[in-house]
Amino acid sequence: MYSKYRVEKSACKTDSEENILWKNSGFLSFKRRIDEQLQLNGLDNSLLDDETLLPYYRMGESETYVLSALGCAVGT
Repeated sequence: MYSKYRVEKSACKTDSEENILWKNSGFLSFKRRIDEQLQLNGLDNSLLDDETLLPYYRMGESETYVLSALGCAVGT
């Protein structure tokens, strides 16, 4: 399985390492798709900070739901 070294090393991750991991995952493309839809609807991306979008992403909410929650007309 895992060696003692690997377990100890993974337990010592810093906050910055954790942030790098989720930024390189699907979250970044999720955020880009939300940004594209906001721009298409003429809204600025001031609503697009990570603290706002990350809870939606972690809960598995759809982009349509997030856009509706942000006040963007979806599917029109």
